[in-house]
Amino acid sequence: MSLVDVQIDRIVGPTHHFGGLGVGNLASAQHAGQRSSPKAAAIEGLQKMMQVAQTGTHQFVLPPQSRPDWVLLRQLGFSDPSHAVHQAPEIASAVFSCSAMWTANAGTFTPAVDSTGGVATLTIANLDASLHRSIEPEQTAMELRDLLPNCVRVEPPLPGGAAMRDEGAANHMRLALNGQPGLNIFVYGDGSPKPIERWPRQTKAAWEAVARRHQLIRDNTFYLKQHPDAIDAGAFHNDVVALSHGDVWIHHELAYQDDAEDNAGLEQIEDRWRRLHGQRLRRIEVSDSVLSIDDAVKTYLFNSQIVQPHLDHAPTLFCPVQVSAHPVASELVQAWIADGIFSEVQYVELNQSMAGGGGPACLRLRVTLPLDQVQAMPENARITKPTYERLLAIIDEGYPETVSLAELATPQMIQRTESVTLRLQEALRCSRT
Repeated sequence: MSLVDVQIDRIVGPTHHFGGLGVGNLASAQHAGQRSSPKAAAIEGLQKMMQVAQTGTHQFVLPPQSRPDWVLLRQLGFSDPSHAVHQAPEIASAVFSCSAMWTANAGTFTPAVDSTGGVATLTIANLDASLHRSIEPEQTAMELRDLLPNCVRVEPPLPGGAAMRDEGAANHMRLALNGQPGLNIFVYGDGSPKPIERWPRQTKAAWEAVARRHQLIRDNTFYLKQHPDAIDAGAFHNDVVALSHGDVWIHHELAYQDDAEDNAGLEQIEDRWRRLHGQRLRRIEVSDSVLSIDDAVKTYLFNSQIVQPHLDHAPTLFCPVQVSAHPVASELVQAWIADGIFSEVQYVELNQSMAGGGGPACLRLRVTLPLDQVQAMPENARITKPTYERLLAIIDEGYPETVSLAELATPQMIQRTESVTLRLQEALRCSRT
């Protein structure tokens, strides 16, 4: 059975700001406290969705989640956001956070063909590594249950707190030929050797639980340890140092601790692919001497988004504009195109998202389904030109141009941002015919 990739992005919310809360996220830390541009952030993300849709890709969109999170605010002893700004700014930042914009962290999806139970499954990520992200999962689960076809089993977040911290698809790769069972590679950061400066945000135990839930084919399921040097360099998720699609797997030399105890080796994964398909897996390792780990994190080359709407053409690569400005990174992209790995590159401006530590792939959740099931998804949540223009008009009219955290906490701004969020939620309310 032929399968198609669906891309699901979320509109950046009107309370988008630079709180510096991202664990191990260099860009987040570097821009902490600076004035943000919510309108620009939302428009940049929406424009990327439209560019992807124009390739013929199935592109769907979720509305912003409601902020501030009044429940969290009150649970932590505040009734007024402005009091939190002055007394506990990190709590104030968390309750206004728009980090749900990085939809790659919404959950982990595997198609039915990968499961011994024959069921497509999505486990919602608990995001327990961060206070500001841990408020997302309940709303995300409801939204994705409404958006995805009924054949997809949506599982709640894993319990267990820090021991089971799960960051979703940003640490998951699937390699597969169309319609056939895939190799699922789960990347974790805990265990020895440990990073020196930064806390790993994904545990192996969480991935093992996800694999059991999804009833994945054991021989096709692998676990790789993030290299501690990459985590210390700011690669807080695997998708900062690796990208994959179909039979292509591109990663930085320091992406994985290949000799870690109880760890799948790269050669083991390649061998399994050969035995399944009788051909070589196209694995490309970029040497640190060619592109340093620091430049990989700075450019977000490996966080580029891959789409392939037409299986008789090579995929299209969507890169952040920061890649085009870096001589080595841009040369690598051109070499991959010359080798036929990609048909073209499209550069996208995502400066507001990049300043918070998220590139093109961070902004999307990829779901692989049969075409008839994609067609059963709510049409009003699909990005088309009329939908794009309608959403753009709401954003342009209601979003603030620039804000600080203190300004977000004023009654007037809260009323404004809640109102425009509600308008977007109503415009994208999912209903099936």
